[in-house]
Amino acid sequence: MGKTRYMQADEAFFKLLRLGIGTCHDRDVALDKAGWAAVYDMACKQAVAAIVLDGVERLSIIQKPPMDVVMPWIGLVQQIETRNRRLNRTVVMVYDKFLKEGMGTVLLKGQGNSLFYPRPLHRTPGDIDLWMNDGRKVVVDYARKYCPGVEVVYHHVDFPVLKEAEIELHFTPSWMNSWRMNLRLQRYFKEWKTLSLLHKVQLPERVGEVAVPTLAMNRVYLLVHIYRHLFDEGIGLRQLLDYHFVLRQPCSEAEREEAVRCLERLHLKRFAGAVMYVLQTVFGLEDEHLLVPPSPGRGRRLLAEIMKAGNFGQHDERIRHDANETPFGRFRRKVSRNMGFLTDYPGEVLWSPLFKIWHYAWRLRHGYLPPKK
Repeated sequence: MGKTRYMQADEAFFKLLRLGIGTCHDRDVALDKAGWAAVYDMACKQAVAAIVLDGVERLSIIQKPPMDVVMPWIGLVQQIETRNRRLNRTVVMVYDKFLKEGMGTVLLKGQGNSLFYPRPLHRTPGDIDLWMNDGRKVVVDYARKYCPGVEVVYHHVDFPVLKEAEIELHFTPSWMNSWRMNLRLQRYFKEWKTLSLLHKVQLPERVGEVAVPTLAMNRVYLLVHIYRHLFDEGIGLRQLLDYHFVLRQPCSEAEREEAVRCLERLHLKRFAGAVMYVLQTVFGLEDEHLLVPPSPGRGRRLLAEIMKAGNFGQHDERIRHDANETPFGRFRRKVSRNMGFLTDYPGEVLWSPLFKIWHYAWRLRHGYLPPKK
């Protein structure tokens, strides 16, 4: 009986998501108390609790969850709204501070993506990712002036100066394991950077303006971001929902063709097909917004991975590790996990060990590894 309930809960969870974002009008959701508890757990695991509650609000009184389920849910959503308001003010403050110091930045993902949501304050907030206009050496020196010995990786340096929010200062928004594909990706980022630095938007409740990536960049970058996290940390539905809303923004045929050309050159069209399947199956993305035809086989495997891992892989036992894990142990664990994607994405998987070895040596040579405790 328990197994049947959870299967029903999966279906109800997806339907409530679609109701919450307005891509579904069928309000027939029938669950018992155990089913509602399962839906709530899934919503929390995938960091979409507020969106799913938006869907619950559209149900009839007799179909809504019992009060002892819905009251903690409402409390959680109120916390999400409060955190978003606080983070929006913090983002503007940090962005303005860098501008005053002559350092242009672009806000990646996060609070900028929330603007595409029907209710921006209902996107579960994360950290602050700023793409710096200055080069790696300048940014690392700046970060280490305030935070000596802070860790540096290929694409960013941590900047832990605030208690209320984690900040990452990016030299580049992302990367790919394949040397040739990464070179192409970095060229695209250079092309997109100038316009993105000028592309300013007003954050919710008019707390201030920040620069964010253009839609042309986000059509490719957010897919790369999902791809990257699939291999490195696990990926959840919140990141897929961000991409869903980007693809639903106005887009000419020429702009769509350009995005597909970029994906083809980066060898991401196969992965894009899997993502399109998830966006259509879970969120009800309409055919006219798809970049490429959905790939059901790879899409089902990707969706299973997403549901298992949860938001950024926080619920995936395969990713968890103890605090004393050695660099070699981390390398072996990540490479072993990635081998599960070999059939679908062989290029990225086979390049992964080589990139990780190069990356460790590169960090060691430049003094970018964290100091030993």
